[in-house]
Amino acid sequence: MTRMQALVVTSHGSPGEVLAVREIDRPEPGPGEVRVRVGAASLNFNDIDRCRGKLVSVPTPPPFTLGMDVCGVVDAVGEGAEAWLGERVVAITANALGGIAEYAVAPSVSVFHAPEQFDDAEAAAFLLTFHTSHLALFRRGRLGAGDTLVVHSAASGLGTAGIQLGKAAGARVIAVVGGPDKAALCRSLGADLVIDHTTEDFVEAVLVATDDVGADVVFDLAGGDFVERSWRCTARGGRYLAVGFADDDDNGMTGRPLRMACIGNIDIVGVMLAWVDAVDPGMRRFGFNPFGRDVADEVHAELLQLAAAGRIRPVVGRRVEMADAGAALDEHEARRSQGRTVVEVASGAGSSR
Repeated sequence: MTRMQALVVTSHGSPGEVLAVREIDRPEPGPGEVRVRVGAASLNFNDIDRCRGKLVSVPTPPPFTLGMDVCGVVDAVGEGAEAWLGERVVAITANALGGIAEYAVAPSVSVFHAPEQFDDAEAAAFLLTFHTSHLALFRRGRLGAGDTLVVHSAASGLGTAGIQLGKAAGARVIAVVGGPDKAALCRSLGADLVIDHTTEDFVEAVLVATDDVGADVVFDLAGGDFVERSWRCTARGGRYLAVGFADDDDNGMTGRPLRMACIGNIDIVGVMLAWVDAVDPGMRRFGFNPFGRDVADEVHAELLQLAAAGRIRPVVGRRVEMADAGAALDEHEARRSQGRTVVEVASGAGSSR
């Protein structure tokens, strides 16, 4: 069996303590799958939860290889995925695992042509951030020109994508961040108003900025204490988008009282990105109900047009090698990162330990 370098979660704990570069067997694609020779892979907040053993969509006991989204060239395919052989792609990995490695396997339903304008690190940073933001803002949030959009965690990978997509759609964008450096980044991306929630009440600031009407769409990547406060500054008939739970220790699974949403006459809209054409019956009964490849193709085509026109570009805040990924995730958990942190796999896997 051919071996390869991969970033492995060796046990549960903080990323800097439990991640190690190890040599493991190179995976082989099955039917409907491709294998990607990885150039770069993104780090996600979800990776921190996986390292710590918190609630995630696909629970996996250690050891396992981290990595949800990659860019690279398809070097092997399974039956039914032959058309992808040799193509430079971006892909969501099988079970959202295994991407931070020299080779990774992905189902063909989650494989897309990489944007020509972006290098491998930018393309890896593009896929989940812009696909999720586009799905949330337009298909689920019905954002339109002239609407007011509030983006929480606005300096993050998804947040910076949300700002750019909102501006491209002609919306007024209010970015909510924690700190002056993050505020400066959001202004550079075109945010119309930036609110530092560490120094001012974002609820009051949004209401003042909208003459007490509130925001048409709230793009919430934080959860936790941001939820009910966001409801108070959502416009009547506005859409609160529950997208992420970076500020929610319980991962958003403990439930929240809905009376405050009722008194505001707002829509609470759930958003999850997973491109799946056939849902396992057991997962469907659990509540899993994702969009399929037809929607994914529409989203990707629109994003490729925006990228070609120079209207969107992923924000890569930091590029690291495999050996430095654990420390980078610790920085991410401490809210000291901006944009997307990307592991450049092809530049060297680093040393094993």
